[in-house]
Amino acid sequence: MIKRNPDKMKHRNGFTLVEVLIAIFILALVMSTVYVSYSGTLRISHQMEEESNIYKMARWTMDRLIRDLSSLQPSGNSFYLTAEKEKIDRKEFHTIHFWSAAHLAFGEKETSGRPATVSYYVREEGSEGSVSLWRADVSGARPDEKKETAEGYVICKNIEAFKLTFYDQQDRDMDLWNTSPASGHGEQLPRAIKIELALSNIQDKEKPYKFMTRIYLPSPKRTP
Repeated sequence: MIKRNPDKMKHRNGFTLVEVLIAIFILALVMSTVYVSYSGTLRISHQMEEESNIYKMARWTMDRLIRDLSSLQPSGNSFYLTAEKEKIDRKEFHTIHFWSAAHLAFGEKETSGRPATVSYYVREEGSEGSVSLWRADVSGARPDEKKETAEGYVICKNIEAFKLTFYDQQDRDMDLWNTSPASGHGEQLPRAIKIELALSNIQDKEKPYKFMTRIYLPSPKRTP
């Protein structure tokens, strides 16, 4: 029978409660550092993805506007373009309607590139009151001055501003335009249009993403 020496038992190596607590504290410190680093990286990744989507949406919107306005064509012996303003939640947004060979076909029997009355307008979306920019076009043999927009679709979401500035042949800037005979523009197109678009910044509402471009329109001379 083997006898154990009680004196040796007293000197067996082990971890004290204090050592265990220190180890737990160090582990918690390391884990919290890793978590903070990971959450920061994840937040930056999400922010970069959000910004990328915003820039893509803004670029597509501007490209579409440029194509539509660059395709302006006369109806009979005059052009058709009218711009107005409307208020949503105490903010002013532009609305524009014009005659253009830029019809987008969604039906199987439709063809793109046909003459159409193209409209850009804003609508308030959802309970949060966000504003979206819509595009619509109504194809036909003549401009649709009733401004039918029932077939529109959202082209840009969460906008803070949609502002248009029109420049006449003397390079004077105006915030409205109308080619109707009763207007003071002599049924002519503006020489150029500056488009300003601002999109909401979730990270900093005081600093929205801003985009701007200027489009030079076709010759405003009437066709014979």
